[in-house]
Order: sequence, then C-alpha cells, then structure tokens
Amino acid sequence: MALTSIIAHRIYRHSPGSAFELQLRDEAFASDGKLEELAYELKTQFIRKGGKSYGRFSDELGEFPLPAWLRDYHEERLSFISFTHKAMQQFQQALEKAESLLDAYVFFVEEKLEIGDTLNVYLVEHQNGLYLDGELTMDDSLFLDTSGFNLAAKIQLNDWTSGDSNTYLTLMRSRSDKDIADAFTQFIAFTDKQDIKQETAEFLQIVDNFSQTLDETTAKITRTKVVDYCLEQNKAGKPVTIAALSSNLAEEVKSYEPERFVRYVENSKPDLKPEFIPHAGQIRSYVRISGRNDSLSMSFASECLGREIEYDAANDVLTIKNLPSSLKARLIKHLKESH
Repeated sequence: MALTSIIAHRIYRHSPGSAFELQLRDEAFASDGKLEELAYELKTQFIRKGGKSYGRFSDELGEFPLPAWLRDYHEERLSFISFTHKAMQQFQQALEKAESLLDAYVFFVEEKLEIGDTLNVYLVEHQNGLYLDGELTMDDSLFLDTSGFNLAAKIQLNDWTSGDSNTYLTLMRSRSDKDIADAFTQFIAFTDKQDIKQETAEFLQIVDNFSQTLDETTAKITRTKVVDYCLEQNKAGKPVTIAALSSNLAEEVKSYEPERFVRYVENSKPDLKPEFIPHAGQIRSYVRISGRNDSLSMSFASECLGREIEYDAANDVLTIKNLPSSLKARLIKHLKESH
C-alpha cells in the first residue's frame, strides 16, 4: 500500500446524558509494517462488507463543512493534522442528538494509488480478548476490531476534484446504532444515494439486447467478459465506465471495433449514465442462476435455461436434462441403496 498519511483520534461517551468527548492525536503515525498491515486489513474488510451507498458531498457547506476543509488540505492551505482535528470536532457536533454510548477510534487513511488518490475514514472500536502469556497464565487484553467495524467512508479524491463523477463518495453503514450512523453520515457530508440495483438492471438489459445482435459464440463471450469486468471494478470500488468497457470488449473479441458497444448504448438508451457502480449480486446472477432452501441448493449457468433446463412457471416444475455424470452416478447409487 502507498500510504501517504494515517492518523487516529478517539471519541467517546460512557454514560447516558453526558457529552461526547474527544482525545485528539497531535501527529500522524510513522509508517511501518504493522501500520500498513492495519490499513490493508481495514481496506480489505471495507471492500468485502455490504451496506454501501454511492454518492457525493452535499453542496450545503454551512451545514456540512467537511468538503471545504478537505479542499483546503488538498490545496495545502490546511495541514493533515488540522484537517482531521476539524473533522473530529464536526463529528462530535453531529453526535449531539445521539443517545447511544460510544468509545471508538476514527482512522483517517490517505493513499496514493495508480488509479487515483483516496481518503478512507473508518470508525473502529476495541474488542476484548483472552490470551495465554509466557507462563501459560490466562489474561485479557484489548485489540482493534479491524473486521467488525460498521461505519466507514471512501473518497476518491481525483474523481472529486475533477468534477467528472457523482459517485466519488462511498458510505458504508451497516448494523449500527441508527443515531451514531446518522451522525457519521452527516459528518461525512454524504448525499445522493444511488439506486445501484436499478442502474445495474437497466445496464444488464442493454447487454442482453446487444448480445441478441451477435452470433451465439460471440454473445456468450461478451456476456462473460462484461461480468468479469464489472466484478473487477466492483472489487476495486470503482465505477463501470461504458466507454472503458467497450474498449475492453474490443480487446477480447477481435471482430469488435473499440466503439461498437458504446455506440450501441448511445443509440439504444442515450439517457443511460456513462458510468455507474455495479451491484455485484445482480452481475453474478446474470451468468448464473442460483437459490437454496433448507433441503435444496442449486446453481447453473443462465444460458442453460431453455435448453438443458426448462421451467414450467404455471406448475412450478423444473426439468433438467443432460445431468452431470458425477451427479447421475450418485443418484443411481442412492436409488439402489434405498431399495
């Protein structure tokens, strides 16, 4: 990881009705291996977790001053330490109406990456644990819960400063006390939640329509490459850009011109956003259909539907042909043993 700066501050309230208090660190952490491991673990867990919304900073700077302070820091009118101190004071103010108790650490982690600089903010709490010391005596300790945090934000700084994106801010708030989560959202100045499921569904319908203009082999390759590209972007926390996807398809399918897919999108649905955040679950289900209950689990390639697999919706019956040989052998064996 190319860490530029990392610092943590404490915010806490231990009794109902009392004010939230701050314990602010005066200097950034000196970079070392342990610190990089911590930052990497937080980043990895953020990517894996659900509960994300995608949007941008609010324009109401009077009520949400964080973006103004961040710009001052980015343009070197404010130091990193001063920026994080102001941010923590804003978080403290946002928590005034909260009733929950809290004792947590807010990490500000700045990275310089090839794909663009980012600032990540994580709300991390301590966890209790037991260990055996050198004399095999049981003792307890505290450790940072780098996998259990529920509130975080990621700002793609280059996308923000260029003004070319409306989804440069990612907010994660899952399974948290609502009043704490609301205060964190206000502190981050997040707005414009994106309906990524709907946007992904519209995009996949276009891919489906486009595939129908191709021969069967090319259509299959196209759908697979679309899914691979979208999942790679999702894993990296980056949006899918239609123009970049079109170029990517042209590299994989030599009969394509680089602009073929992007032209199709512009002609068939000109109001589609040129970039969007993909919904990973819908992308995966585009090439695979799966489901399970207490006694049955099933997954198959979506292209099998209507060929090897037929579904009678009226009678709720699924018919499967050309069973995998290993499954067929186990079924025959089971039938013989049960008679």
